This record gives sequence, structure tokens and C-alpha cells, in this order.
Amino acid sequence: MNKYQLVIVKQTRHHIFFNLLVNGGISNANGYNCLPTEEFNRLFKDLFRASRGNCVKSYCQNPPTEFYY
Repeated sequence: MNKYQLVIVKQTRHHIFFNLLVNGGISNANGYNCLPTEEFNRLFKDLFRASRGNCVKSYCQNPPTEFYY
């Protein structure tokens, strides 16, 4: 069973920039993924259901997550 981690790096009013880790390895080596907020929440919900709870959403600690509103 795969384990997913969505690490939020930057959050704006309409978009979320994040890293996607699958089984501890980063899947987006070319830069951050960016999705509109609604699509990011849908992605998290879908991954959580598909992996039977093995999906975590967190905020980046180093450097800290940036918030722009």
C-alpha cells in the first residue's frame, strides 16, 4: 500500500503550491506542484480514500510555509 504526503510550501488566496511524496520519495523533482485550492482539497480527499487513510496533509517546516492573502 502506498503512503502519500502532501507538503504545502506556499498558500495564496486561490492556489496551493506543494510537494507530493510517495512512500517517502519526492515525486515532483522539477519544482512545486500548483493547484487551485478546491482541486488540491479534492486531490487530498481522493488520495485519502484510495489509500485507505495513508495520506497526510502537512505544512513545510524548513523553510516555513508562506501564506499570501
